[in-house]
Amino acid sequence: MGKGGGGGSTPSLVDDNLKNKQFLNIIDLVSEGPIEGPVGGMQGFLLNGTPIVDKQGNPNIRGVEVQWRSGTQSQSPLDGFPFVEKEIPVNVEVKKETPILRTVSDQEVDRIRFTLGVSALVKQDNKGNQENTSVQMLVEINAGSGWVTEKTITIGPGKISGQYLESHIINAPKQKPFQIRVSRLTDDSKSDLLKNGTVWASYTEITDAKFSYPNSAVVGMRIDKSQYGDTPKRTYHIKGLIVQVPDNYDPETRSYNGIWTGRFKPAWTDNPAWIFYDLVTNGRYGIGSVMGRFGCDRFALYAIARYCDEMVSDGFGGKEPRFTFNAYITSQRKAKDVIDDLASVFRGMPLWDGVQLTCFQDRPADPEWTYTNSNVIGGKFNYTSTAKSARHNAVEVSWINPDNGWKEEREFIQDDGQIIRFGGLNVKKVTAFGCTSRGQAHRVGKWILETEKLETESVTFTTFREGINCLPSDIIEIADDSFAGSKVGGRVLDVVGSRVKTDAPIKWSSGDKGYFAYLGGSGKFIRTEISSVDGDIVILKSEPAGLQKFGVFSVSKNTLITRMFRVLTITEDKDGNYQFNCILHEPKKERIVDDGVNFTGNPSAQNTVRIPDIERLSVAYINDSSQVQARVMWAMTTANRNISYVVSVYKDDKVVLTGETSDLEYYFNGLAAGEYLVGVRGKDKNGMLGSESKVLMVIGAPAAPSFISVESGFFEVKLIPHISAPHTLNTEFEFWFSGEQRITNINNIEQEAEFLGRAKVWSKGQLKPGHDYWFYIRSINEYGKSHFIEEKGQSNNHADEIFDVVQKELEDSAIIKGLQSQANDNFEAIINNANNVYGQWGYWQRENGVMKAEIIDVRNYTVTETTALAEKLDAVQVKAEDGLALAQNSIRAQWDMASGQASVVHDMKVRIRYNGEDYSAGMVIGAELKGGQVNTLIGFNAQQFAFYNPVKKSMDMFMYMKDGQVFMREAFINQAWLNSVVVTDKMQSENYVPGKQGFILDAKANKFEFFDGTTTNGTGITAGGIKVYDNNRLTVIIGDISGY
Repeated sequence: MGKGGGGGSTPSLVDDNLKNKQFLNIIDLVSEGPIEGPVGGMQGFLLNGTPIVDKQGNPNIRGVEVQWRSGTQSQSPLDGFPFVEKEIPVNVEVKKETPILRTVSDQEVDRIRFTLGVSALVKQDNKGNQENTSVQMLVEINAGSGWVTEKTITIGPGKISGQYLESHIINAPKQKPFQIRVSRLTDDSKSDLLKNGTVWASYTEITDAKFSYPNSAVVGMRIDKSQYGDTPKRTYHIKGLIVQVPDNYDPETRSYNGIWTGRFKPAWTDNPAWIFYDLVTNGRYGIGSVMGRFGCDRFALYAIARYCDEMVSDGFGGKEPRFTFNAYITSQRKAKDVIDDLASVFRGMPLWDGVQLTCFQDRPADPEWTYTNSNVIGGKFNYTSTAKSARHNAVEVSWINPDNGWKEEREFIQDDGQIIRFGGLNVKKVTAFGCTSRGQAHRVGKWILETEKLETESVTFTTFREGINCLPSDIIEIADDSFAGSKVGGRVLDVVGSRVKTDAPIKWSSGDKGYFAYLGGSGKFIRTEISSVDGDIVILKSEPAGLQKFGVFSVSKNTLITRMFRVLTITEDKDGNYQFNCILHEPKKERIVDDGVNFTGNPSAQNTVRIPDIERLSVAYINDSSQVQARVMWAMTTANRNISYVVSVYKDDKVVLTGETSDLEYYFNGLAAGEYLVGVRGKDKNGMLGSESKVLMVIGAPAAPSFISVESGFFEVKLIPHISAPHTLNTEFEFWFSGEQRITNINNIEQEAEFLGRAKVWSKGQLKPGHDYWFYIRSINEYGKSHFIEEKGQSNNHADEIFDVVQKELEDSAIIKGLQSQANDNFEAIINNANNVYGQWGYWQRENGVMKAEIIDVRNYTVTETTALAEKLDAVQVKAEDGLALAQNSIRAQWDMASGQASVVHDMKVRIRYNGEDYSAGMVIGAELKGGQVNTLIGFNAQQFAFYNPVKKSMDMFMYMKDGQVFMREAFINQAWLNSVVVTDKMQSENYVPGKQGFILDAKANKFEFFDGTTTNGTGITAGGIKVYDNNRLTVIIGDISGY
């Protein structure tokens, strides 16, 4: 757009010229080891969801180095990682008046890396001309003997519009724990023309050591951090733990060769049965040490594993294994919960068979035993049906889709017939543990629907001991005459050849075909075809080998079949009988489920690299004198080739401006005042769009703060303005301060109040507790200002809390540290120190037996180009055996130009040692310059403290302190804040006249009375009651009224 005519000049702008390069070194513990390794080489390493290389080996992300170890016992350390790092985020703005402290407690730390910088660094004059500028910060360490300057950091001179960070490394002190402090030496900016905010982003604890991490699969990465605003999220697509599998099993082809002898070999597999076996037998990360010699039923799992490997429809016209398992188990849980979840993958349930841990699986199987009315107690079978609410007609299955960035998705399976039948949806939500196949997820839901539709009946019955011929999870056959309405089972009365006589007649028509099942000599039921039936005589087509007299039989035919049930529990009652609890079993549901998956379309077989999400979307105003212009900025979770960005501006749900760019910013102008939404989304070379991120943008003058939050601190007040209306572009707040004087005319605020600055939040320090201070705040941006909002605030006035805070602050002062230290009785060491610094000294002493007297006088002075030190010490001391008495006077002044610190301290100390205990008293006077601020202090250290007034040539004590308590004879106080008051005698007003005027609180007499002093109106309160006087007349009595 063109600019209007007229005079003027174009501001001189400076390009960003501060450059930095940071690398992130990180070691991730991926898994227990050993593992098979990453899938597809470098494709198996993903940053923020994007593989480092594509399928052709071309880099999607540059500036990344990766190495890994599989997790063997004897693996070598990672190359290029000679130390261990632990980064601790700080992310705090550093102000000159508020240095930031952190404590390092790790005893093994060798070095500390500081990451410091600026939020922006730019200076301009009133005409908009920009120039380079700089800022200074200070890093100090305190290991117990005071703060020591480690490094002074200067950032610049230069210019940068956004955040700029640098890393600096210092050696850790030998003594630990220690404190680290980061201060700002440069004055804080109080003008919008200078942006030089300083930040402490993080610090890293570095320990020099090369670890091999035995039995742990680890990945080491070196990442160019310039591509990321924060630490990128790492994802690893790996073939995980190598486990024990049968030695006749090929995990790649899922084939079994020959007969298995029970031996194992190490290999990677995603067959859940062998992962289950590994988890319950491994003694390091599983429950193998708990199982001990009992072990796990490997042969039951062998059958389950083969069932898992059978190929079924994947829903897209292809085949896939029936069950696979792919998951990270990353959280500690109860062992039973984990193995139950893992067994659920193959429709199994772990159980104890009395000898070892085994699993049953819900799959078709031959019945283990037949129960009829003749071999159950009372000949009774008791049936119950499942409730309607337990019969779901739709299932929502959560699973992990590897083709969509390993995100969780949901597969919805429904039974339209059941929905119509029951008149509405009854949805069950489940999670398919370790499922990464849509087909498998569909089968999980379909199995639940078919089970709840077809297996709706349960049965209980009781047998004697001889009926225990199966275990929980076994399939049994039930031939119940009462249910069938015909003879379908019973006992054999006689057997002659192929002729069998039963205990009751059997209904049989001429066209019927069926089978006769009986218990053979092997202990298994045998089915043989029926030739004919005549009442209770059954003619079989072959002789029933092993059929015994009184043996149990069952009959099934084309019009009437026996039913299958699965045993759930077997319990013994008090009479020694056994009760069975069983659920109906429908074998045909396996075919319904395995062959019933059919998805529309084709499975994704291409390299579907997800378009990264937009992060940290923001809009900023650009200062241009001719027109309103804005800049939208964003960041990406990963840097990706062939990605462009579509920027859209919406108003009233309509697009008013759109554009496309390959940069991470976009400029636009010419928008009218109003409220907008700015949306940005990624776009790949095929035109596929990613998800859109939006940010609100309001063009116009800001609304005034709707309210101000006031937080009372110690000697400070923090003000936090809030705006209920939408924020306009670059809205900040101006803070004005009028002290304890309230401004009555709001039009005079700018003339009478002090301008504090412009910010989102403001803290005002150096305030007296208990006093009201007045503040005036208004919203401001490049389009205008709002009206002022008045707010009043007080700093914290709780004396006990103030004592705690002040004490902690003073503990770091060199002045108080001098007061805390004892007078030095080692005169020899003092003299040696003076010799080392070329000082002057004098020493006098005399001894007689165990008695000794000493006097010392020392002068030290040192001057360099940047430092100066002068100190004087004189002391007297006497010693008697193990006791001593010592008095010391010390004066010390020093200045350090490099750190900008100075101090002067004068302390006097006395000390007595008696019976091995030291008793000290002292006084210190000092002044200290630190961080551009001067503090003065006088401190005393004594068990008792007394003040005397020499009245009439005698010492009259008027104030006394002992053990933290203060005693005073009299005190005149203009204003006092009292957290708690205890009256031991009485408290009265100056004008108190009993029964006439003033007030009195008499603690000993337990009374309180007050009168106005004019018409003798007043009130008296005692333990006996209350009396109220009106115009010199007693008008109210409450309590004791005797005598009235």
